[in-house]
Amino acid sequence: MTDAASPNLIVCATDFSPEASSALEWALGFARREGGRLDLVHVLPEPMRDREALAADEATFEAARLHDARERLSQAATDAARGAGVAVHPEVLLGDAHACIVEHARGHRARLIVMGASGRPAIDRWVLGSVAERTVRSASVPVAIVPRRKSGQAWFAPAPAGDARPFRALVGLEGDDFPELVTFAAGLRRREACDVTFLHLYWPIEEYERLGLRGARDPLAPDPEVAKNLEPKLRARVGALPGRGQVSLLVRPAWGDPAANLLLAVGEDSYDMLIVGAHRRHGFARVLTGSVAERVARHAAGTPIVCVPTIGSERASAGRALAIPRILTVLAPTDLSAIGNAAVPHAYTLLGRTGGVVELCHVHEHGLPNPAYAYDEPHRLTAAARAALLKELRALVPPEAEKLGITTHVSVIDGGKPAEAIMQAAERLNVDAISLASHGRGGVARALLGSVAEDVVRRSARPVLVVRGARA
Repeated sequence: MTDAASPNLIVCATDFSPEASSALEWALGFARREGGRLDLVHVLPEPMRDREALAADEATFEAARLHDARERLSQAATDAARGAGVAVHPEVLLGDAHACIVEHARGHRARLIVMGASGRPAIDRWVLGSVAERTVRSASVPVAIVPRRKSGQAWFAPAPAGDARPFRALVGLEGDDFPELVTFAAGLRRREACDVTFLHLYWPIEEYERLGLRGARDPLAPDPEVAKNLEPKLRARVGALPGRGQVSLLVRPAWGDPAANLLLAVGEDSYDMLIVGAHRRHGFARVLTGSVAERVARHAAGTPIVCVPTIGSERASAGRALAIPRILTVLAPTDLSAIGNAAVPHAYTLLGRTGGVVELCHVHEHGLPNPAYAYDEPHRLTAAARAALLKELRALVPPEAEKLGITTHVSVIDGGKPAEAIMQAAERLNVDAISLASHGRGGVARALLGSVAEDVVRRSARPVLVVRGARA
């Protein structure tokens, strides 16, 4: 029997089809590479009632059915283990296929489930689903979906003499919930070298709006300003990946289905494995949002796909002690009025003990073309007017700021609505907090004129310090 605690155990499911044979070959190569061992499982459906009624001897029929399956699986395990250098244990299970596979892997604490990609036509998969897709949806361990091996293709084949190319994995980063993806990628580098590339796909229109980017842009090419904004946060989340091999990060624009873009990226650079997150959505939420992992697995062709279950940032942080957040960069917008300027020193107060950076800015309000990222527009401010505004901003820097280890950057945003421009500046500059003044309008005046501070507080995901001004 398989040890109940086997972190290097690989569970490979087979239905004896050509797709399952390809999956078994891949599982053997992966187990050999990782120094693991293999459980080869085959699931028999529960006896049908009508079949039992027709059988002359129910017990004899069931015994024969189990005996035949065990004999066939045992022979497959023996053939697989011969010359593979991997211990293979056959196991016949009874019940619903995906449920039995998931339970076996969970009960034996397996590291990975390996399955062949569905060989059914697309319309059948859409109507009926597949065992692989249902396993991805419900498994608590990563699931590798292996496509049918092409003629002459060998999984984990030794590199030709003089070729030092290591195993190469592409990791698709979707959303913010990818600690499990990083952990799985790090595990690939534990015993042997593995080059890992993290790929983040962004929707250009959304990022241009979020960052307030202006001027004509090529939405089909990576945008340097978008990449400059996204890369530091992504690298911080990925961290220092242990093990041997290169680690790289790609930030690319994407149009259409993220799954199709991931598969396209895999094919462009001949990766050995694609790793994606499997969000465990259920019921109506799954129907509405779908799953990138399931869609990728459904169209796997040529490259094995590993679907790693993710639990989401909210559930991951539940029950953990909350770390004290560090505020090192503060955005301090001012309209250069007496009330707006009075709020500026409070931005420095937030950094008084730690030091850091204050981004001191002013929004010169005027209309922008729509959309702003599609047109080149001359600046409304003359060079002299901009210089005068920058001089006013520099005059607001407290004399003791430098002694406190606080650096000040001043800037003028030429155009846009104040609240929107402030939010976009906060995103572009990756600030930790915002400090601004409220003019203290109330009642009808606020309803008619609105409140920049109120709008920023309502929309901001960052802490906002609002310094209330005296009412006129």
